[in-house]
Amino acid sequence: KKITIILGGFMDVFIATHGTKISKEGDTFLIRTENERKNISPIKIKSLILSSRSSLTTAAIELANRFNVDIVVMDKYGNPYGRFWHCKFGSTAKIRRRQLEVFSSKEGMEISKAWVSKKLNSGCEHIKKLSHRRRDKTDLLNSKIENIRYYIAKIDELKGENEEVRQKIMGYEGNASKIYYSTISELLPLEYKFNKRTTRPAQDPYNAYLNYGFGILYNKVEKACIIAGLDPFIGTIHTDGYNKKSLVFDMIEMHRYLVWETVFSLFSRKLVNKNQFETTKQGVNLNKEGKKLIAVTLGDKMMKKVEHNGRLITQASIIQAKCHELSNYLIAMGDEEC
Repeated sequence: KKITIILGGFMDVFIATHGTKISKEGDTFLIRTENERKNISPIKIKSLILSSRSSLTTAAIELANRFNVDIVVMDKYGNPYGRFWHCKFGSTAKIRRRQLEVFSSKEGMEISKAWVSKKLNSGCEHIKKLSHRRRDKTDLLNSKIENIRYYIAKIDELKGENEEVRQKIMGYEGNASKIYYSTISELLPLEYKFNKRTTRPAQDPYNAYLNYGFGILYNKVEKACIIAGLDPFIGTIHTDGYNKKSLVFDMIEMHRYLVWETVFSLFSRKLVNKNQFETTKQGVNLNKEGKKLIAVTLGDKMMKKVEHNGRLITQASIIQAKCHELSNYLIAMGDEEC
């Protein structure tokens, strides 16, 4: 049985075999199943991601902390529900205080409006790219883009009290997202078309791949927030009432295109087959092969270099850069007030 999945230069180790045991041997992680054992140096990896029932020793946790290796535990849908990180990660009091002040103000709502607009614009760009290869559907796809841009304009125009604006943003974003997903469904082979966006569990293979991909992305955004000194629980659009890491849910919006493009590519290139997921009475889940496919492909995409602020950096680095930009902005705003 294959124990792990290592994502190229991204160096995330996925534990995908039930019953895997992770311990410390010398200065390496010892990863064992009934039929295999493997030693991995902490210098070579960034994260240990447990996506199946596994056991982990405290010595392995200590080794991970010493080398700043993130340990993340994911459920079967790809959603992180626990993690260990180095105690040096975490917000400085100054950043956290400014984050709470700004994100409870109209200024914070303007920041979130920009993030949601960026997400929807990314959806438009994705549809536009797809229309270039589907000349027979150009008019239809252009009309869908215009419909989404209508809601982007509505979001950009919003003014008023935060709670009222927040509710309207969520409504407009929801309507625009429905247009995006219905358009994507129309472009899929008949056997993979879907009716709507579904989670926990997905009701179709496409949503199952999206869910697991978003789980991986969620993990990356959360870690980037922590490293930048931001509090993952203080956001604006996804409020404290959700009892979730609001900032992570807010900031992930502008990076969702990474998963959108990756998953559509897998289906359009016919890399997906029925052996990669399982259907139950509750819905559709990815099996180990499906998880491997999306994890490796998304990892490769996130290591691809693109231009950002005049420099060529990886998509993963952009996520981290956005978090640092936010923390620097919050510090600078505090200094101005002083």
